Amino acid sequence: MMAGTGTSIALCIGLVVIGLTSVACFGSISIQEYPTSLRCPECPAMHVSGVIDGDTLDTPEGRVRLFGIDAPERGERCYGQAASALRKLAGRTVRVEPGPRASDPGGRLLLYVFTQGGNSIDEILVEHGLARAWTRDGQHRDRLVALEQEARRNGIGCLW
Repeated sequence: MMAGTGTSIALCIGLVVIGLTSVACFGSISIQEYPTSLRCPECPAMHVSGVIDGDTLDTPEGRVRLFGIDAPERGERCYGQAASALRKLAGRTVRVEPGPRASDPGGRLLLYVFTQGGNSIDEILVEHGLARAWTRDGQHRDRLVALEQEARRNGIGCLW
């Protein structure tokens, strides 16, 4: 056994405990759904027809931008991990909650997005360092900003 291997194993175990797993503790990150503090199990359901990136979904109702987060764009660090996590968490159906504005300047619907079980996808992505919290407005801004600060402080995820 090489020096430091025990530390690596402990780090891997710690990551699994918080719901974050990785391939041999290197490579792509895979997110699992878990209960979040922001929940909306009774919010209206919306079919997902595709995932564009880490914060944008296509639905029959139109393109949806997750209101509470800002995920990396194509070509930026963490883009693939964020998009993959959103794809896995969203599945074929999400639940949605309106924020203070209905759409962005590009015409995308602005909605907080939850798993079919009602857990906040915004919260999961921010908590795992795959997206930044949207800081300008929104009823869940304070919770998401606090989660981002904690993820930054603990070096969680690939953004910092």
